[in-house]
Amino acid sequence: MNLCESLLRQRFLLAASLLVLLPGLSSCGGGSGGGSNGGGQQPDPVVVDLPIAYIERPIPLDEDGEPVFPDVFEPAAFNPGAKLFIKARATAQAAAVDISSAAFPLEDFPVEDFPDGPLYDVKDISVHPDGQKLIFAMRAPEIEGADEEDQPSWNIWEYQLESKVLGGIISADIVAEAGQDISPRYLTDGRILFASTRQTRSKAILLDDGKPQYIAGIDSDRNEPAYVLHTMKDDGTDIQQITYNQSHDIQPGLLPDGRVFYMRWDRLGNNNLSFYTVNPDGTNSQIYYGHNSLNENPDDDTQTTPRLFNLNTMPDGRIAAILKPSGALLGGDMVVIDGAGFSENNRPVPGATGISAAGQERISILPVNIREGEGEISAHGRFASLYPLYDGTNRLLVSWSQCRLQEPVIERLLPCTEANLAIPDIAEAEPFYGIWIYNIAQQTQQPVVLAKAGVMYTDAVSLEKITPPTYFRSEVDTQLAQEAVGVLHIRSVYDVDGVFGRYGFNNAPANLAAMAAAPASQRPARFLRLIKAVSMPDNDTLDFEGTAFGVSGGVMREILGYAPIEPDGSVKVKVPADVAFTIEVLDANGRRISPLHNNWLQLRPGEVRECNGCHNNQNDVAHGRAGAEAVALNQGAATSGIQFLNTIRFDALGTPITPSMGETMAEFATRSTFCETPGNPASCAPVAQRQPSVDIVFNDEWTDTAVRAKDASFEYRYSALAEDPAQIHAPTAEACVDPDGWSSLCRIIINYETHIQPLWERSRIIDTVERQCIGCHSRNTTDANGNSLVQVPAGQLELTNQPSDINNDHMTAYRELLSADLRQILTDDMAGLTDNIPVCEFVVDEDAIPECAVTLDLDGNPTCEGVVDCPFVQQEVTDELGVVELVLVLDADGNPIPLTRQIGVSPSMSTGGARASARFFNRFANFDAATDTVDHRGWLNNSELKLLSEWLDIRAAYYNNPFDSVD
Repeated sequence: MNLCESLLRQRFLLAASLLVLLPGLSSCGGGSGGGSNGGGQQPDPVVVDLPIAYIERPIPLDEDGEPVFPDVFEPAAFNPGAKLFIKARATAQAAAVDISSAAFPLEDFPVEDFPDGPLYDVKDISVHPDGQKLIFAMRAPEIEGADEEDQPSWNIWEYQLESKVLGGIISADIVAEAGQDISPRYLTDGRILFASTRQTRSKAILLDDGKPQYIAGIDSDRNEPAYVLHTMKDDGTDIQQITYNQSHDIQPGLLPDGRVFYMRWDRLGNNNLSFYTVNPDGTNSQIYYGHNSLNENPDDDTQTTPRLFNLNTMPDGRIAAILKPSGALLGGDMVVIDGAGFSENNRPVPGATGISAAGQERISILPVNIREGEGEISAHGRFASLYPLYDGTNRLLVSWSQCRLQEPVIERLLPCTEANLAIPDIAEAEPFYGIWIYNIAQQTQQPVVLAKAGVMYTDAVSLEKITPPTYFRSEVDTQLAQEAVGVLHIRSVYDVDGVFGRYGFNNAPANLAAMAAAPASQRPARFLRLIKAVSMPDNDTLDFEGTAFGVSGGVMREILGYAPIEPDGSVKVKVPADVAFTIEVLDANGRRISPLHNNWLQLRPGEVRECNGCHNNQNDVAHGRAGAEAVALNQGAATSGIQFLNTIRFDALGTPITPSMGETMAEFATRSTFCETPGNPASCAPVAQRQPSVDIVFNDEWTDTAVRAKDASFEYRYSALAEDPAQIHAPTAEACVDPDGWSSLCRIIINYETHIQPLWERSRIIDTVERQCIGCHSRNTTDANGNSLVQVPAGQLELTNQPSDINNDHMTAYRELLSADLRQILTDDMAGLTDNIPVCEFVVDEDAIPECAVTLDLDGNPTCEGVVDCPFVQQEVTDELGVVELVLVLDADGNPIPLTRQIGVSPSMSTGGARASARFFNRFANFDAATDTVDHRGWLNNSELKLLSEWLDIRAAYYNNPFDSVD
């Protein structure tokens, strides 16, 4: 069969409209081999009179015959040869029926072309609450000779127990193949939840941003597509993206209250895999459990952090899972996570009644060894999957491999007794996974599908009717939804894990009440910056060089806008919906004072989200999970009917109004305004929900002038970068620069060559003299007669646009500002620069090299004899007696030649942010006539300084749009 024929057949097979009528449950399937209930377990006499389904697969091996182990970070892994079976009863004697192979009929996969049968893969089985349907992920066999992008994708399939009909959920071939779809779950409202690389909404937003549609890669590898959560109707239509991580959101499930739990791979500043929850419509995404305790590094550096696999909700609401190393071992230990009672293993949720004594507990009393490496044997076997029975008996369907040993010489199989374990060089035999009913209370088990050599039976589920989780319906603001925005409400940025924090400004007011009443000049936190992730395209979409990131560490970011922080530290501002974003707290100069926020946030259209405040990663306290955090520091207005201290606000008619009890200043600001003239509506600003601005603008909207004078207004606007806008282009759309022009589509995208380099090159009038930064900060200059001369760049800082000698993909100025360099001086012929600096010189000039001090011997010749650190070049000379001595090397004038050295020059800017770049910014704020040669104050205007500050705070990437980095 040729490639074209294979492709045509594959398209037919993947058509989700395929419906297969399966035979009755009468044929024999897996489970005919031998087995025993070893490992110290006792049989459970109770039979489960319910249908069960499970997967039979060969022990996964790669092309070299080496074992392939499940890796949680590789959700698209394809291990061909799996089949899905169903049994009418959970007993070893019940017949097993293959229900998945009917999707690949013999006429389409003839034996001559497929001697081993169609080698497809199946995983992620889930049961409908009515017990009458199964849903699972299945991938068709590989197409021999086809490129990776032409291979079949993972699709969602459904089997109906009563009608015995098998079919794909998505009926249209082109839609079915548009992404990798895995981990399906039935939602209570009839929709289907699944993880997928489709990124339907994110791709639509890319079009709005003027970029092509592409599937974004994970933070660490842009060619590895990110899985995020989606939902769809049960007929495969109306596919909706509900999470917006920049790495994987995987292994979803349902909690009893109707929320979705899932595992999120956080790659923003860390590498954590932990539980999050989200409503089925994508609102209220928040951390749930294990950000720290699920990511602890083992004490033994030969081991890796264990991860959770095969997640399922227990009847009591806990999450059961298999704990094992990722990428090692086929099975591990059984654990339960009590997320309702704990946010970390040893951190209870305040006020919660936990079921467990700790957040994570083992299910089996007998120890299970999950250590990696040769010689690591688990005497009581290992578990590959588990699924709870909902019949009230506290039992599980488990995939379990009993421990078997293999003699090192004759390779005879032996049981795992203490005597056999003591045999030198004894090794664990090949796994032997069967399906068992496991009684948690009695620690007993009964075989259901007997193990067979070379095969593993796993992912067993029971088809029983259960009470579905509560249907969770979110409330959203329809007006906000029409604007494609949500609203973020932070009660106070001064609330750091429930404790008042001043961001290191020790002279600031000492408590929240004093801060709220203080003048603006005394408050450290003045603005909030909203930062958007930049999704990375794969190489097929855009093949760009890694140098596009510059020195940012592989980071590109966009800015969504700025919002004022109210006097009590509260913020309530619109945020574009359906984008991954994070936040930064800024000072009055627009420079970040908060630590980096290492988690992506999201808001759905119309969602209003509230959080208490900020988090210090060094504090072992819950953050970001409602109900688990410390009580909010900002409780809002103490009572209704009284203005906040030292403030006054008005309604739209200019009449004073007061906050309601519990309102933060940001909440109150959304229903009140400020007026230049009280009682005059024409002087009042509109009453409206705050929206961001691409500029930083401050107006004192709070101070009661009967108490004190208002604080001075200021603004840092892109329109004020230069008198001639053509000299410096604003890094955002022209419409967004308008004072009221912000919309959900506004983006600030700063590219060094387009927006930063022009600052050094533009002409500006300083003390009536036209100047350019590159006039002094260049290696070339012109004398009064027009002659070209070489000079040392002022301050050892060259700001030209020539290719850098560090990386010629970057301009010299970029590298000089951000990379360590070497000090330079003029060569002796004044024709060039050198970084070989003499330790001294005989003619002292302005390069600050000290004068050479020469010691003379009795004959008046230069010598270093008796000099501890000789500053001159010496060479070994052997006299006629064979004695070796060091003598000075002299130049043509008879002077010793000074030694040279290279002297490092620290960069004046830092990717750590604007406040970490004080060496640069201080030049424009201060002048010391005793030490400074040039007074730079006023040379860059406040809007230019704001542009530089925001660029540095988002890591100073060379490009912040990968598509701008290529011609």
